Amino acid sequence: MLDNFFDDKKSMVDNLTKLFLRDVIVQYTEHLIKENIPFTFGILDIDNFKHINDSYGHLVGDEVLRIVSKSLYDVVKERNGVVGRYGGDEFIFVFPNVTEYDDAWHLGYDILKSSGKLDLDNNGSFAISYTMGLSRFPLNAMNIDEIFEVADKALYRGKMKGRNCFIIYLPEKHANIDLKSKRDKINSPIYTHSKIYSLIEKAENIDDGIKEAIDYLGTCLMIDHLCIETSDKMLFEYVHPISTQKSGFKRIGFDNIGDMCANSGIFYENTVLRSNLLDSNKLLMTLAEQKIHSEVLCEIRIKNSVIGYLRCDMVSMDTGRIWQQEDLVTVQFTAMIIGLMMEVRGK
Repeated sequence: MLDNFFDDKKSMVDNLTKLFLRDVIVQYTEHLIKENIPFTFGILDIDNFKHINDSYGHLVGDEVLRIVSKSLYDVVKERNGVVGRYGGDEFIFVFPNVTEYDDAWHLGYDILKSSGKLDLDNNGSFAISYTMGLSRFPLNAMNIDEIFEVADKALYRGKMKGRNCFIIYLPEKHANIDLKSKRDKINSPIYTHSKIYSLIEKAENIDDGIKEAIDYLGTCLMIDHLCIETSDKMLFEYVHPISTQKSGFKRIGFDNIGDMCANSGIFYENTVLRSNLLDSNKLLMTLAEQKIHSEVLCEIRIKNSVIGYLRCDMVSMDTGRIWQQEDLVTVQFTAMIIGLMMEVRGK
C-alpha cells in the first residue's frame, strides 16, 4: 500500500461489510491520479443478488454480503489492492502499479475464482458468482469520471455475455458500447452516487452543494418531499414540482423519532394502508395525517454524533410507489456523504 494514505481512514468503513466506504476508494483513486501512479480499477457485481433478497429476505442477503466481503478483502489484500463497498451488492477495488494486460487478467481471474458455493448458518447454501469490469489508468482513462465510465462499460459487456466473468476494457472492442439510455443512466446507482458526491464535494459553499444534491436526489428518485432536519429546524427542503399534495408538511422532530434508527442508522416504512397504526406511535400518526405512505429517515453523522436526519417522503397516490432497495442505498449514501463533507469543511 502506498504511503500512509489509509492511516486516518481506518474508521471509515461500511457497518455491514466492514470494507472501506465508497468515498475512501474514490479519494484513493484521485490520489493515485494526482500522483500519476498507474493502477487497475474494477467494479464488481454479485450476480443475481436481487433473487436472494427477494426469495430469502434481507437478513440472508446481508449474511451473503458479509461472507462475500470477507472473501473479496482477503483476495484483494493478498495482491496489494484495496476494496470497498460501493453500495448494495456492488464493490469497487484498486490495484496500484498494475496496468499490464496479463497482470490485470490474473487479478480478475483470482477474484472470479474466489466466488463459489457459500454455506450459511441455518440458511442453506448458495452458488455465488461475480461479474466485473476493469479499467486501467492512464491507458484507458485520465480522470475519475472516465475511469468509472470505462469500467462500467466493461462490466456491462460482461453482463451481456451472460455474467460470471470479467472484462478488461479495450478501446478497440468496447469504446462504442452504449451503456444505457439517458433515463436509465440517471437511474443507475453508480451514476447517481457519483453525481451526488460530485455536487457536494465540488461546490464552493457546502450549503449550496447540499441543496443541489437533495434537489438532484429528489428528482431522480421521484421523491415527493425531501428535507434535512436538525433538532431545532429544517435546514434544506425539496418539494417535487408536479406533486399535488404538498401542503402543510410538519417537522417530525427528534422527540418523535426516538431510537428508530438506533441499530442501523436508517428507518424506512412502506405501508400504504397503515391498517395497524398504533395511537401511541406519534411518528406514524404524523405521517398518516400528511398522507405519506412511504418514509425514509437516515441519520446524518459527524464523527459519532447524530446531528440531523435526511427525510424522504412519498405521498399516497393512485400508483402506490414504494421504496426499492437501490433507492434506500442511494439515500443512505447521500446522508453519509453530507455528514462527511460537513465534517471535512468544518460546518
